[in-house]
Amino acid sequence: MNDFLNVLMSLQLPFALIPVLTFTSLPSVMHDFANGLFWRVAGGLLILLICGINMYFVLAYVLALRSLALYIGAGLLSVLYLAFVAYL
Repeated sequence: MNDFLNVLMSLQLPFALIPVLTFTSLPSVMHDFANGLFWRVAGGLLILLICGINMYFVLAYVLALRSLALYIGAGLLSVLYLAFVAYL
């Protein structure tokens, strides 16, 4: 159960990081304190790195379960998850 909860929390991390980077980069929200171009690019690359590492650990967790039905379910959910994160 602990491994499952860790995987679940790692999947929720982009839903916190992406809005924080988006809102802190908007001059209409942050005025003089908005992120500059360098910090937007660095933050975006860092978010991509974190999401990539998390997806690797999710893949390793699912492969350790050794069930074809779980592979197919995880594949479909991964496509939907990545599409939603890309939408954000």
